[in-house]
Amino acid sequence: MTRANPDETVTVELRFYAPFRDAVGEKTVALDLPAGATLGDALARVAERHPEVEGKLLDDEGEVRRGVRALRNGNERAEADDRLDDGDEVSFTTPIHGG
Repeated sequence: MTRANPDETVTVELRFYAPFRDAVGEKTVALDLPAGATLGDALARVAERHPEVEGKLLDDEGEVRRGVRALRNGNERAEADDRLDDGDEVSFTTPIHGG
């Protein structure tokens, strides 16, 4: 297993829609994180800056909450323990119901 160089960083962009945008106060947050950081690490960083989002995206076990749709790079479901790569974009929204 290869370990990430502690001096390396990745830049990711988190996009918030619906109630999450209101909680964060902005649509897009760009973060520089240590290489090997997970989506959970990124969300913890966002919660430090925007306490209103605390508990809205991750549950008590640190998993993406039920009812939250997290999509990585537009089409891949993202989980809290997924490692992020440089340039990743993760969008957060709620599923749309209707008929």
